[in-house]
Amino acid sequence: MATIVVPYFDDAEVELAQEADRDDPKSIAALNAFLALTSADREADSRHVFACYKDFYAETGEPEWLDEEMGVPASPVEIWNSIRPGPLTIRKGWGDDDNWYVVMEAECAWDAEDGIMLVWRNGTTLSKVGPYNGHLTNKNAYGDETLRDVVYKARNAEYMTRIVELGSR
Repeated sequence: MATIVVPYFDDAEVELAQEADRDDPKSIAALNAFLALTSADREADSRHVFACYKDFYAETGEPEWLDEEMGVPASPVEIWNSIRPGPLTIRKGWGDDDNWYVVMEAECAWDAEDGIMLVWRNGTTLSKVGPYNGHLTNKNAYGDETLRDVVYKARNAEYMTRIVELGSR
């Protein structure tokens, strides 16, 4: 296992727990695309992670202990202060899904038990956020085609987020 520098997380060093498939150029391209993302891309993705936090916060009754432990994020971008990047894997989509996914298991201050799973489709688009469940997409996790573009599948519908394609991202 190698350690790599991830510009998306301000050059944090993380473990590459599963390398790209050297026999599949799309696998290598997904990892390289992910490593080309910057902190500006992370800021653009903030709404998905912030929605995950807000949903958890609402579901747990807006606990004061959590406010004291991690503070209260004043904006979606500040949610990243409560995330600690973890190991990365590169995985092929299931069934007819020909995409490759960069998957990170990260720690988050609001859910220390489960942490957070972040998934980037083809290394470029944050396409799934939530507790770690091993699924690469919400569509596959729930067997529901209507969730194809859902990034964060919230318990409370007001916090559900979807992919918004901007340019090539």
